[in-house]
Amino acid sequence: MTDKMMNAQDMPVSTLQIIGTRPYSSDLEIHQVLWELSENESFFSLNVEDVQQRLENIPWIKRVAVRRQWPNGLIIHVTDQSPVAYWNETQLLNDSGEVFSAPTDRISSWLPHFSGADDIASNVLSGYRALWPLLESEGLTLSEISLTPRQSWNVTLANGSKLVLGRGNDVIRNVRMERFLKVYKHVLPQGKQIDYVDLRYDAGFAVNWKKQLGDTANNEQG
Repeated sequence: MTDKMMNAQDMPVSTLQIIGTRPYSSDLEIHQVLWELSENESFFSLNVEDVQQRLENIPWIKRVAVRRQWPNGLIIHVTDQSPVAYWNETQLLNDSGEVFSAPTDRISSWLPHFSGADDIASNVLSGYRALWPLLESEGLTLSEISLTPRQSWNVTLANGSKLVLGRGNDVIRNVRMERFLKVYKHVLPQGKQIDYVDLRYDAGFAVNWKKQLGDTANNEQG
């Protein structure tokens, strides 16, 4: 009796329920994996751990939970990746600070660009989350963060202005940013745009203006 029940032809997996938060992965991708696995498997012999591992190899899927549903079904709970930034041009960063690869043509919302060594990706995300509200309160948008090999921070705003924050933890960077934001509107001359600001000074910053026709000097201390 047991041998008969375990026969793939007698008890095939015939029903499938896919649930979860899935803005990026597709049913087709999941079905393709299951078709490869279930062709010669029964409800009893199918290895749910193997199913889970293979589904988690689909680029946009972050986490999968699989369980059998009597008498002949599977319930698959899928959680997609939640991208927060592009990482080093060719990859993405999720909301847990993990680097992953997936087709970017499925992203419909704007994302900032980050670059740096993969082992400090979570630190970049932490720094971004600390800086974002400071800039947003002044109507500014952070569009890029890049870290040099010595982990010196460079930030680019949506208007093209670059802010050199240097090395240090979130507290140090925030202090430097707050110092600049308190006065930046007052140091912006009519008709001039900021090229970059060096915020690595202990008690001030240096501003370099974008070149205008007829300019003779572009640097100013703040």
